[in-house]
Amino acid sequence: MPRIDFFNFFRYLLGIIVTVYATVVTLQSLYDWYVYLSGQDKYISMLRRYVIVQGLRLRFRTFWGDVLICLLLCVAFALLWRAHNIVWQTEDTLHWHDVRIATTR
Repeated sequence: MPRIDFFNFFRYLLGIIVTVYATVVTLQSLYDWYVYLSGQDKYISMLRRYVIVQGLRLRFRTFWGDVLICLLLCVAFALLWRAHNIVWQTEDTLHWHDVRIATTR
């Protein structure tokens, strides 16, 4: 009899849906900003120059703390993912062992 874990199915399906949704919304927003900032109006061109100047004035040293936090969160995610895989493998091993014991009796 196949073992179906509906929680894992729901979790993976939800992860795929959320990832696709976030990607589509982000790409739509970037495209809208591109269309808006590519206008030929006087004020739009001034806004475009302002955005470019602010982008060039960014100081990456001030964002180092945020980058460090993002890296630490990525490490925590990787550790949790690895722990989940270990638990999953342990469950499979225990299930296989229980099936093997049940068939030998």
